[in-house]
This record gives sequence, C-alpha cells and structure tokens, in this order.
Amino acid sequence: MSIMDTNRTLPVKLQPSNIRPIVYRILSKKHSLNIKTDALEVLTEVISNKFGVDWRGPVCQKFLEAIAKTWKLQDRGLFVDGAGLKQIVKELNQIESRQSSPTSSIIASRSDTIVDLDLNGGEIEEDLSLNWEDFFKVVNPDDQMNFTFDKTRRQFLLIRNGSRFQAHLEAQVHYFSNRYNLISDRLSRNESFHKTSISSIASINQSMLRGKMSNEITLISNVLGRDGSRFILFGFMTKNYQDKFILEDSSGCIELNLQQAIKQEGSFYCPGMFIIVEGIYSSTGGNRSSESLIGGCFHVSTMSHPPAERRDQSIENYGNIDFLGIQTSIGVSLRNIVETHALKIPKPLKRKLGVLEKSLLGHKLIFMGSDCFLDDFKTLEAIKKFFIQLEQRIDVAQTDLNVDDGGGLAPLAVIMVGSFISKPLSTSSLLSASSTSNAETYKELFNQLASILGTNCPNLIRRAKLVLIPGLNDPWQSEYSFGGSQMNVFPQKPIPTLFASRLERLLPRGNLIFGWNPTRISYLSQEMVIMKDDIFNKCKRNDIVLPHDIKMEQERTKRQNMPLEEMVKEVSLNSTTPHISPKVRESRKLVKTLLDQGTLQPFLKNLKVVNASYDYALRIEPLPTTIILHDANFEFFEVTYNGCKVINVPRLIGTTRYLNYVEYTPSRKKFHYAKIFF
Repeated sequence: MSIMDTNRTLPVKLQPSNIRPIVYRILSKKHSLNIKTDALEVLTEVISNKFGVDWRGPVCQKFLEAIAKTWKLQDRGLFVDGAGLKQIVKELNQIESRQSSPTSSIIASRSDTIVDLDLNGGEIEEDLSLNWEDFFKVVNPDDQMNFTFDKTRRQFLLIRNGSRFQAHLEAQVHYFSNRYNLISDRLSRNESFHKTSISSIASINQSMLRGKMSNEITLISNVLGRDGSRFILFGFMTKNYQDKFILEDSSGCIELNLQQAIKQEGSFYCPGMFIIVEGIYSSTGGNRSSESLIGGCFHVSTMSHPPAERRDQSIENYGNIDFLGIQTSIGVSLRNIVETHALKIPKPLKRKLGVLEKSLLGHKLIFMGSDCFLDDFKTLEAIKKFFIQLEQRIDVAQTDLNVDDGGGLAPLAVIMVGSFISKPLSTSSLLSASSTSNAETYKELFNQLASILGTNCPNLIRRAKLVLIPGLNDPWQSEYSFGGSQMNVFPQKPIPTLFASRLERLLPRGNLIFGWNPTRISYLSQEMVIMKDDIFNKCKRNDIVLPHDIKMEQERTKRQNMPLEEMVKEVSLNSTTPHISPKVRESRKLVKTLLDQGTLQPFLKNLKVVNASYDYALRIEPLPTTIILHDANFEFFEVTYNGCKVINVPRLIGTTRYLNYVEYTPSRKKFHYAKIFF
C-alpha cells in the first residue's frame, strides 16, 4: 500500500491549532524543520480535504513523513513556507496518481517510492542487487539533465523543459555569467583565498611591517579610491573596442596593464577565460568608455588560473547530486519524486557501485583514433585488420577459458570518432545535380563497415556496443560549415540514422549508438567525457604573448646558440631541475587549462559557435573521472590533474602504416595505448 493511499472520507473543517501538535512532533521534533504560519494553513487545508475524520490516523502521519523527507531531499532549507509546501503536495499527488494507474503496477509494488532513499545518506535497500548493465550507458546532451547553478542558494537546480526559444535566449544571456558564478563558488571554498584572521592590533602592525597581505579576492568596484594599493582580482578576461585587455566581474570591469605581468607557468591564457590577477590599482591611466568600466588601470604583476577542485570534494559540496541520472536504473525515476530539484545519490549506493566496479576485471572500452575516413582504402584495410584481431582475441580467450558465451570477453563498447569522410558534404554539393549520389556515397561508407563486421566479427557484433561520434565533415553540419571548425556548432548533433540503416540492422537492438560531440559515458561510479576537437592548436594560437614571454624566449634562444662547453656547464649548475620534454609540458598545460576553467570550450564565441542551450553538456565541474580527447594534431598523452585522468587519442592513421587506438580498463582506471601495423 502506498503512503498516499487514503480512505474516501468526507472532509472536515480543521483549524491550524488542531494539527499543530502532530506537525510539530513529525516535522519539527523528528526532522528538525520549522513550519511557518502560511505553511501550517496550507497543510491544514490539505489534511482536512484529504483525510477528513481520519486526520489523526497513521496514513496521515505517513503523509507528513513523506512531506518532510521530500523537503529535505530537495534541500529547501530549514523553514517550510507555504509556496514550497504547495509544490511538495502537488508532486506527492502526482506520484499517487501514477502509482494508482494500471500502467504503474511495478512502481506501486514497491514499499514506498520516497522512503526507499534515506535523505541523510543512510541505507538503501539491503536486498537491492545491482546489475552493471543498468549502470552503463552513453549519455548524449539531449539525454543529460540540465542543471544550472543558482548563485543565491549556491546549489545546482534542475531546469524543466519550457519554451525552447525563451530558454535559448536566457542561456545565451547567462552563458558567461553562469561560468563566473560557478568558478567564484569554487574559489570561495579554496583555503588559499580565505581572508586571514587577525586576533589583535599588534598582529595587524606586525603583518604590515612584514609586507604581508591577505589572499582574499576583491571585487573590482571595491578598488575605487584605494590608489596604489595591492589587490587580487578575479574575472573574465577579454578585449574592449580599443583592443585593450579588460577584466570583468559581477561588479564592473577595469582595464589591465600587462607590461610587467608574469604568467604562472603551466597554463594557456586566452581571451574568454576566467583568470586571477594580482597587482596594484592606479587611478590614472585607462579609458573609461562605459559606465561599468572602473576608472584608472590595474597594473598586473602575476596572473594565474582559478585552481580546479577534486571530483569527490565538489560532489560532496553540491550534495551528491545525480547529474547523469544513474538512479533511474534502479527504478527510482527522477520525475516521480521531483520536478525542479535534483535527486541525490545515496552514499551506500556509491559504495556498492565502487565495489561492483572493481570486481569486473574483464570489462574494457576501446577508443579508436579520430578521422576514421571510410572513403580511404588504406583506412578500410586497417579497420578490417583491427576488427579481425579483436574477434580473434575473443575466440582465443573463449577457448582458453572453455566457455561458450564470449560476452564477458568482448569489449563493452568500441568508440569510433569521425570525420568518417575525408571531404565535407557541403551545401554546394547537395544543391548540385549529384546531391543524391553524394548522400548515397556517404551511406555506402557505413554499408562497407557493416560488411566488414558482418563477415568477420560475429562475437563482437553480438556483444559489444558500437558508438559513432561525428567530426567536422559529417552531416548535417558540414552542409554549412564546409568542414571548418569556426562554423561548426558545438555540441555537434549525431550522424543521421538513415545513413547507417544497414549497420543498425546488423547489430542487436540498442547496440548501435549515435553519439553527439561531445558525449558522456556513465559506467557505474565513473563518468567519462569524450570530445573531438582541435583544442590544442586553438589554445596555442590564442595564448596571449606578454613582454615577459618575449624576453624569456630571447634568453632561451641565446642559450641554444651558446658554445657547447658553456651549455654543459650551465646544465650541470641547474642539474637539480628535472628535465621535462616539450610534449609532456604542452599536454600538462592543456589539461590544467581545461580543468581549471571547468568547461570544454573556454574561449570567446568567435572561435567556436557554441549552442548555449547545451552549456551544461560542456561543463566539466564537478570534474569527471576521465576525459578522452580526440585531437588529431597532437600525440597520445596521459595526464592526471586533481584526480581527473585526461588522455588524447591521436589520429586513427598517421603518417605511418599504424592504426592507433586506446584500451581502457575501468576496474583499474588504466589506459593502454596500442598500435596495429597493417
């Protein structure tokens, strides 16, 4: 019987004083909630109409328990108000109507939908058996739940689907401000930027004599009237109409003087990024071209990125929110409980997923290199050899283990990343007389792939999922972008299913997945992000060059041209400094920049057309477990920063006759980069 089931009794007229004792006992004493007067009046009316003369009975008490637990689940605070209570009652009534319908007998058979989850992170059902297949799925942006950060409550809120046009306009307006609010909240938890506590006037004088200063971040508007003082500012770096660098935060903007600035090593600094600058404010200099621009100039001495926060810390700080909706896999539907607030992941469930994850030693994911040109004979030859070897490996393991079912020996998924054609299907070609043949040619490419799999890989196609992620040349965006990165809208929608109809018929239902770019994979407790983009060259081309950088480059060139004896002598003097190869140094810079910025596209919109309605799909905060980049112009690398492992899978076929791919073992969180000669 559901907690919402009641006998059909006549309503009675109750007063708030009648139900106050029972409300106090359940809501206040048991759940530490304080109910306001307007909420008590709402609750009086609801109980009068719903329970009638049975308002003292156990069913009514269960109803109050459900209200309290749902209120705490949605993290609405300690004070129960009338408006919030009306929303809770409405949601509970919707659950009751769904449970009482004939189509929801499975849901109704559960003891109760809300109490199954302990709101304080307590125990979930002990007899709950977890099936790993329920927690393994590809999450595209249109499937991912849209959480936006509320700067007032400092929590994520779930956004319901409303008017698409209005939602798109709001997303465009708040695209950068949402990032600013989220990073500001992260910095507020960082102890490095907390205000220094001073206990006495003597310690104030001592700190002033030693020249010490607080690392507290100051709003730009608060530097006015404090000429010659040193500050730490945080904000959005861009250029004004005079091509001068400015820094903008929630209070205003100020012109930056970067002549003496030194960049903290290990990051890229591009317009459109959020940075931390330290320097001295001067009331002279600068041009006040708008009301929001603070007069004067800020002379920057050092600049750095806002440091990223570890995944477990962020998830804990935001209340263990289920960002990818993994709990829908155990029958707890998000829409059955809340409509505007997030569902949390109980800690016992997280622990069970982690234990199950480590026990599945044979699970693997295979990420093939990008630019898989199916119209190239050499590429098709390499792909055929790759899949044949993969099938043979499954057969050998099957024989050695003496099992009939090779399901556990096959990879969980093979991820293929485009572009799948070497030339884009442009508008001019589609409008020409040969437009039909061009579409048929593109479709034939996937027919060839289906022939390779169908002929050589019976075990693979029966057990593994195949994920197709589009590139710049793939339809439909290639019609107007002509394969160019700047005109390609991000996130990029998947390849239309009509082009891979034969491949879809070949694979079991649900085993062919058309992914977006970027897309995410949810595997038990892990979250993986896959993105195809020329991200490294974009960062390198737009990295600002300061006078100090030019000076350092000149000194580096001078050292390279010095005689060999002097060079050896200098190296021996600096032998304590570890040598880092340029490849490792550049890969670390890229990873640190992306993770500190908390987004996959930390640039101005003129570098990449971003659909702001899917801003949540580009957000990497909290940090995912792993990020798999597919930058065809950069080599393979593996870098771990703040617990997040980032790798780059190079081009599928490089200048040599090798096919590049990466195997990932989730149980050990290990990547293995491999090549196949063909």
